[in-house]
Amino acid sequence: MKVSNNDNRTYHQLKLDNGLQVLLVSDYSSDKSAAALTVNAGHFDDPIDRQGMAHFLEHMLFLGTKQHPQPGHFSQFISQSGGQSNAWTGTEHSCYFFDCAQQQFFSALSLFSEFFIDPLLDVSQTENERNAIDAEFKMKVKDDGRRIYQVHKETVNPSHPFSKFSVGNKETLENRDLCIAQEVRDFFEKQYQAQWMTLVVAGPHSLAELETHTRELFSAVKGSKTPKAQIQAPLYRKQDLGLLLHIAPRKHMQKLIVSFAMNGIDNLYKHKCASFLAHLLGYEGEGSLYSILKEQGWINALSAGGGISGSNFKDFNISFALTDEGIDYYEDIVEMLFEYIALIKSNTASLPQLYKDKKTLLDIAFNNQEPSRLLEWVSTISVNMHHYESEDYLYGDYIMQGFDEALHTRLCGYLTPQNMRIVLIHPDVEAQLKAKWYHTPYQVEQLSNEWLNALDNIDTPLPEMLLPKVNPYLQVENELYDVTQQSQIPDLLKDKPGFAFWFKQDATFRVTKGHFYIEIDSLLSIKNTKHMAMTRLFADLLMDSMAEQYYPAELAGLNYHINSHQGGLTLHTAGLSGNQITLALQLLEHMLKAVISAPRFAEYKKQLIRHWKNHNHNKPVSELFSVLGAKLMPWNPEPMALAKALKNISFNEFCQFRSQFFDSIHIKAFLHGNWQQEHAHNMQKQLRKLFTNSEILEDLKRPLVVLNNYQEHCIDKPNCEHALVYYIQAQTEDVFEKVALMTLNQLVSNQYFETLRTQQQLGYLVGAGYAPFNTRAGVAFYIQSPNVDAEQLQKKHDLFITQFISELDSLDDEAWRDAKRALRLQIAEKDKNLRLRAQRFWIAITNDDHQFNMQKRLVKQLDSLQKEQLISYVNKVFSPSYPKIALRCN
Repeated sequence: MKVSNNDNRTYHQLKLDNGLQVLLVSDYSSDKSAAALTVNAGHFDDPIDRQGMAHFLEHMLFLGTKQHPQPGHFSQFISQSGGQSNAWTGTEHSCYFFDCAQQQFFSALSLFSEFFIDPLLDVSQTENERNAIDAEFKMKVKDDGRRIYQVHKETVNPSHPFSKFSVGNKETLENRDLCIAQEVRDFFEKQYQAQWMTLVVAGPHSLAELETHTRELFSAVKGSKTPKAQIQAPLYRKQDLGLLLHIAPRKHMQKLIVSFAMNGIDNLYKHKCASFLAHLLGYEGEGSLYSILKEQGWINALSAGGGISGSNFKDFNISFALTDEGIDYYEDIVEMLFEYIALIKSNTASLPQLYKDKKTLLDIAFNNQEPSRLLEWVSTISVNMHHYESEDYLYGDYIMQGFDEALHTRLCGYLTPQNMRIVLIHPDVEAQLKAKWYHTPYQVEQLSNEWLNALDNIDTPLPEMLLPKVNPYLQVENELYDVTQQSQIPDLLKDKPGFAFWFKQDATFRVTKGHFYIEIDSLLSIKNTKHMAMTRLFADLLMDSMAEQYYPAELAGLNYHINSHQGGLTLHTAGLSGNQITLALQLLEHMLKAVISAPRFAEYKKQLIRHWKNHNHNKPVSELFSVLGAKLMPWNPEPMALAKALKNISFNEFCQFRSQFFDSIHIKAFLHGNWQQEHAHNMQKQLRKLFTNSEILEDLKRPLVVLNNYQEHCIDKPNCEHALVYYIQAQTEDVFEKVALMTLNQLVSNQYFETLRTQQQLGYLVGAGYAPFNTRAGVAFYIQSPNVDAEQLQKKHDLFITQFISELDSLDDEAWRDAKRALRLQIAEKDKNLRLRAQRFWIAITNDDHQFNMQKRLVKQLDSLQKEQLISYVNKVFSPSYPKIALRCN
């Protein structure tokens, strides 16, 4: 098996006698263990009269096994062991995964294996879980992604399983002559067979120990020699192509999707020919389709290569985010797309070098891989095992074996007008049809043969169209420097007050990568809500103005992002260290001097106002959290307040704001990664030069509203689900309060979910979480319900809390130790990679934690926390007089 140079894990593959394919991973650098099982069964396998069955089974498997029949027992065990568990159901696969403390791992793995051997699938649980599925469906009814997806399902070959309704609801999963429980069991017996499963088991254990437990626990999963039946029906018949679909969204959206039908491409993964084609069409540099259409004022964004895919189909999509003007010119955009395709088809000789560039980058990425969270990694690899040959389980996403002209020509052969569908998503659809389940208004037209023939005759690109050039950013050597800095924490390089530059050479992960952060606080940006809105617009316009010039850097593994924060702008660059400093300085110079045109200002102002107004269509829980954030953080206004403030701003007013933005500033910067002290000092000097003309201020401290009594806030949203957010805020910055609220959350969150979501079925979105605002600790409880009004939700919440407090006194010592151990595992978790380490240091810098020891302080406080202290604190925060806020949406 091909393994990255930067991967210190050891691997062993095996196949159990029942056909289950297993990958064992010994990873002594991890402080947790994890497992993931993926089965080649999804909603495509739903019986035609029981759509949503695969999704329903996924839910039911968490509700007990014959050996451990209590619903939620597994989730509770995982939570007490400092871990997480979850699952998803896709089209042809379903995946189950968990992590936990290594000491409890084999007990957890035993419970997990029972899902696939002896699930309870109890009659008494079906009603509740059907309600949960229905609540999930109702929550997604207003989601534009789902609504558009449903129109897609209704306009393909009805004999193809893609056309099925994947989520399910009360109607499709109702009891008929008998309870559905027997049908769920029949589905499980038929679809969950060992030979269609892959399992990844990983952690700080020896391979021998992992193998012993895996064989012992999973050999009882039933299997046979039966291969999975192949899908025979094509996704599209002839009459399903050559269509124009008009779809009306709920939120304001203007999008053109040109979709070409391909056969399944899983077996082409070694050449990445489809992603290479997407790379050519999605190019954003000089002479690109993106650049030309943006110059015309017709698009704001372009992406290529997305679209649904499966074992016997692939939609190759080119998607355009349209301007208001672009809607009227969608036919011209399609014609220009075919002109750019003509450029690709007529320049085959120059493609191998461009392919080589992309291959070089993927090889660098593979060999400089950093560990991600073990939980996410095992679930990804267990899915990869269904798509790649065994030697490529880890390498399959990166392999580019070589440019294959015949394959490339074959894929280009799919990009024809006759093999095309066009989707136009815009608000002004004159709809005559309404999609089932999601009620999406849409209209279907047949594209005229005359236009299709005209498109077919396009064989010459526009003169200004260019393919990508050989990437200059890939010509720089990425040398791994010797470690010369001994400090375990970032050093502050001495400079003037108000200009803090921190540096830390990476001595742990040893990859040719790095991260640079710079936070520029501007006195002007916090003057009023209008200026806060203009700061956000400024960030968007800067990103827009950089796209074409710096696109090659992105292709070469150098990422950058400018975003607005409370008080100003933050630039973050990341990726290969070779010329990242040069790029960061160029981007900062661009921020100071970029030319922003009146048309782009007008377009982005309009888009941003729409985005903020669309926020009203968000989940009510999300809206309540926005209200909460605005109440507690004065420099973070609500979206509607920002939209109102931006509405009447003229281009001249914005230009004046922009010209004065850097006049009075405070700067914090941090460089971390594969660099030495001299690189940092040189960069610091260059930064100082860039901001020579700015007045350097003392730090702008972000204000926080500290609650001093119990408050309520209600919002009214017609035709919307009901919601409650109940927030408890720490009254001090004391580490004790942070740890006490984290411990409260550890004890309450799983129980809150199980009681109010699983048992009482109040809604799909139910939970509790640790939620700090501007470094001040807090805990938030939230419920969103389709059927129960907000006042009732609060009563149910209050009853739960009363019961929880009454039971807290009887919490036994073992449960208390389990809770502390689980929380300690989370708090003390080691940084898995350079990105997480840089992020942690940067958060400490922005929070003025210059000892960089918050993690140690939290662990120390937790270790000394007594049960009686916690009970006393919990009683205090839930007492009627304690400051907190309840937000409701009816």
